[in-house]
Amino acid sequence: MRHFLFPVLGILSPLSLVLTACSSDAAAPRGDVPASDGSILTTFDRLTLAPAAQAGFRASFVGSGGRLSTAGLAFASRAPAVARVSATNGRARVQGVATGRTWVLVRSAAASDSVEVIVR
Repeated sequence: MRHFLFPVLGILSPLSLVLTACSSDAAAPRGDVPASDGSILTTFDRLTLAPAAQAGFRASFVGSGGRLSTAGLAFASRAPAVARVSATNGRARVQGVATGRTWVLVRSAAASDSVEVIVR
């Protein structure tokens, strides 16, 4: 029995050191997880349009503490030959141009998101 106990103790001691080194303080942010200053919230994940048709969606920046803001949001179509976008105060107007698929990118200084646009 003693011969079996020593190898087990030899494995458990380094394991306990590793587990102790991996524990984190709840008050300190982890170094391997990027800090988030907020996120973008959109009313739709996908829009489907016909060529020459229009549709809209709203976007807001959700900051820490849950505050919503449309200030500083920028909108851009990744393929303006498929769909164009114009926006004011967090309200985007998307116009289908030609059959295809693209994304409207919504950005703030701290976050980004996109809405898929399908024109058919």
